[in-house]
Parts: sequence; C-alpha cells; structure tokens
Amino acid sequence: IMPVGEFAALERDGIVVAGTRRDLGAVSMGAAVKEGAAAPDISTVEGLKKTLREAKSVTYMDPERGSSGKHFDTVVLQKLGMRDEVRAKAKLGEGGSTAVKVASGEAEIAFQNVTELMDVKGARVVGLLPAELQSPIVYSGAVMKDAKHPKEAQQLLDYLSSSGRQVFLDRGFAAP
Repeated sequence: IMPVGEFAALERDGIVVAGTRRDLGAVSMGAAVKEGAAAPDISTVEGLKKTLREAKSVTYMDPERGSSGKHFDTVVLQKLGMRDEVRAKAKLGEGGSTAVKVASGEAEIAFQNVTELMDVKGARVVGLLPAELQSPIVYSGAVMKDAKHPKEAQQLLDYLSSSGRQVFLDRGFAAP
C-alpha cells in the first residue's frame, strides 16, 4: 500500500501483479491547533491568508523530508504569495506529525496531511485547506508478484476498496 503515483514503476518492472491494484483512499492537507485554542478560518483562500498572516508561528513538514511539506511550501505558499513571510516564522517538521509542535506550544498552527494530524494528544484538527489549494494523495494497494498468499492478498484489497473502506474513512481519508 503506497501512493498511487509510485505504482507505475512497480507495474512496469513486474514487481506487482498486473490488474491487482485497488485505490483505497485519498488524503488531503489540513491544519491543527492546540487543544482549546480558537479555530482559525482556513476554509477559504482569504481566510487562510489571514490566518497565516496573523499566526505568530507555523509548522509544516520540511519540504526536503515530506511530500506534504513540499506541497505546502512550493504550491500553497506560492499561490498565496506568502512563501517568504511564512517561512520566516516556520518551525519545520523533521518527521512524524507536525501537530506535536502545536501540542507542545512550539508553534501556533500546523499544516500537514490530515491523517498525520489526527492522533496527536493536545492538538485538534480544525479543517482542510481550500479545495483549490489541495493535491490529494491517493493510496493504492496491489498484490506483489512474490506474495506467499496472492489470493488472500487480493481478497483483502478487494474488501478494503469496497465495504471495508470505512476503516480508511474513519482515519481521515476520503473515497478516492
């Protein structure tokens, strides 16, 4: 199970069985604040710009370490015309969830894929970035060519891409 974009090479090289790939869920970028803090408006481009402008500190994954940080830094902040302004007060994440920096008080607001923000004690997700700033990552699964139990693996993928999808939806994913 991995981001769908990584499957082309695996399929081309015969590492996964052709025709077994199933899309399981899509994840989008959101924001989190310290538990008990007021929820900022990030639902619109203007609301997000205002929130970023007023925040004393922000955190997002180091663009060299994670795809969400790269997207936030090179796409979101560029489109908002605020890259230098936000970078000046950013405390970049080094791995794991950036919401840890919010829970500890090190940063005021965290940006990352919502599935990474959800389970940090002391932080709460306040919503998703506006649709026009999103680039959802679709996660897919496929049966490996050397799988010891390929039939069962395919059954699991078929289940997770149909009636079992709720497991992904409960964890912050959307249907692909």
